[in-house]
Amino acid sequence: MKTTELQAQARETVGKKENKALRNSGQVPAVLYNNSEATHIYVDYKELQPILFARDTYIIKLNVDGKASNAIIREAQYHPVTEKILHVDFLQVTDEKPVVLTLPVNLVGSPVGVSKGGKLVTKLRRIKVKGIPSQLPEKVEINVSQLDLGQTIKIVDANIQGLEIVTNASTGVASVEIPRALRSAGAAKAAAGE
Repeated sequence: MKTTELQAQARETVGKKENKALRNSGQVPAVLYNNSEATHIYVDYKELQPILFARDTYIIKLNVDGKASNAIIREAQYHPVTEKILHVDFLQVTDEKPVVLTLPVNLVGSPVGVSKGGKLVTKLRRIKVKGIPSQLPEKVEINVSQLDLGQTIKIVDANIQGLEIVTNASTGVASVEIPRALRSAGAAKAAAGE
């Protein structure tokens, strides 16, 4: 799994007024959770933004006033109109305890149905998994080469090895849709054959 670094500073005071002042100065209020312990911190908006909006999931080496710890982003809150980051919750992780993370899905292979005129449609871009952070892959690869026209591959059919999947097994990952022109051509053939 990819790792990145992020600098943070501890917050002395907590409250709406203080949070607003932090946001106005280009900082994002945050909390680092470690079991039942919570540390109030703030991070630079410009450093945090590319990590939050990236397709990949990162283990973040969070450096709080010189003390480093590995963490993941547990939750982020955004402004409902501007989508600006308002607050972030980090969860400290270790290799002794498994965590639940969402990983990007990477479809591999060329579906049989696409060569027959179908269109590959991605239904699931991220999948929830549970595991030891250092042993989790960067992405979950799912082979779609066997998909034919009108077929959908579900998580249960995807044959994902070495990961404990948290997302519902009946969730569709990708499908090959039959275009309208192909459907109407098939219906015309069936009508002519009668």
